[in-house]
Amino acid sequence: MDEDLPRREHILNIILVGSIVMLVILDAFVLFHSIQDGATYQGVSFATFSILPTFFILLYILSRRGFAVLASYLLTAAYLVSNSYAAYRYGLRMPVVLIAYALIIVMATILRGTKFGFFTTGAITAIIIPLWYGQIHDVLAIQKQHPTADDAVVFSILYLLIMVVAWLYDREIQRSLRRAKSSEQALKEERDLLELKVAERTEELRQTQLEKVQQLNRFAELGQLSSGLFHDLLNLLNALSLRTDEEKDPSLESTFNTTKQIEGLMEAVRRQIRGAGKKELFSLPQAINHVIQLVNYQANRAHVRISFRHNASTDITHYDAPFKFQEIIINLLLNAIESYENISRSDIRARTIEINIKEEHCIATLRVADNGCGMTPEVHRRIFEPFFTTKENTKGIGIGLATIKKIIEDDLSGSITVQSEADKGSIFVVTFPIKTWRDIGG
Repeated sequence: MDEDLPRREHILNIILVGSIVMLVILDAFVLFHSIQDGATYQGVSFATFSILPTFFILLYILSRRGFAVLASYLLTAAYLVSNSYAAYRYGLRMPVVLIAYALIIVMATILRGTKFGFFTTGAITAIIIPLWYGQIHDVLAIQKQHPTADDAVVFSILYLLIMVVAWLYDREIQRSLRRAKSSEQALKEERDLLELKVAERTEELRQTQLEKVQQLNRFAELGQLSSGLFHDLLNLLNALSLRTDEEKDPSLESTFNTTKQIEGLMEAVRRQIRGAGKKELFSLPQAINHVIQLVNYQANRAHVRISFRHNASTDITHYDAPFKFQEIIINLLLNAIESYENISRSDIRARTIEINIKEEHCIATLRVADNGCGMTPEVHRRIFEPFFTTKENTKGIGIGLATIKKIIEDDLSGSITVQSEADKGSIFVVTFPIKTWRDIGG
């Protein structure tokens, strides 16, 4: 619904009431003169003139019944026809006729807009030109009418009606300005409130990001401390290995083997913490076995068994920095282990993680599957977003999967996909092209 219709309907009703009052007064003058002059009266008959106020009363009823648009068109047409009849009968030189035409144009513009105002002006012009031409060339006979005492009343009523229309127009302009100022103030208040909300939200995000960066910094510091600690531990293990090797005591054989295992584990951890390192040709299955050793403690605590079956006679080698591939395995295995965290050990599902890797047509396919908690559709959709996590703040900051996705896509030129369903587990599949001696010019 046009918000301007109620305003125009209100103006229309005021004009109709004013017109009815004016016509009733004029009708009274017609009745008075028809009685006073008797048989010599030559003006419009009272019965004929009474049609106009009756018609305007019907227009008012039509407007109040919800047909204001139709009533406004009929009102303009009634003024135009009646005034054109007066111009035809009494001539265009009558001031009241020309003033009435001006009033019609103003009313049409206020009631129905600028386009209808231009249309009404064109219609009046089309009426005036032939009338003017016919009257100045005496083609159309006009009834001469000399000024009378009634003309002053007619002019006064007409001027009053013009003043009412002008007052309505000015009042609506003032109301529009007040509404505009009120809307501007409301928009300003809304803008200030929005700026305040944006500032508050920005501060919240800044604090959140600061906390994430601080956690990353703590992890980096821990990595540096761990690197030095592992270096010292390896020195002690080397000394212990030499000592047990020199002793050649059968009772120390078990200690010697355990020491070697710990030494290998510490070396793997140290290489992982040290980061990228240089590229080299390495075995993918062997890298997976090293990672399984690293996460075996977390798996045992969670009572989760890691199953990796691979044909030892069929090796898969790849040229790159080994730590990148190992970081992928570490993140996938740790996530799989944590997926069993809130699952009761009495649950009948097997608490296992299955790892498979194969090569076909120089494309390696790594598959890590678990029977854990799985993911909801919302988590599945956002799983690779940086800093998105379903874990507690003390258990992760949500960059693990985002990091390995970047490594897979940017460094390995591969892709990662995940299939998951809540309470049924998840399957991560990583594919990437194998780089061989031929690819590196070996």
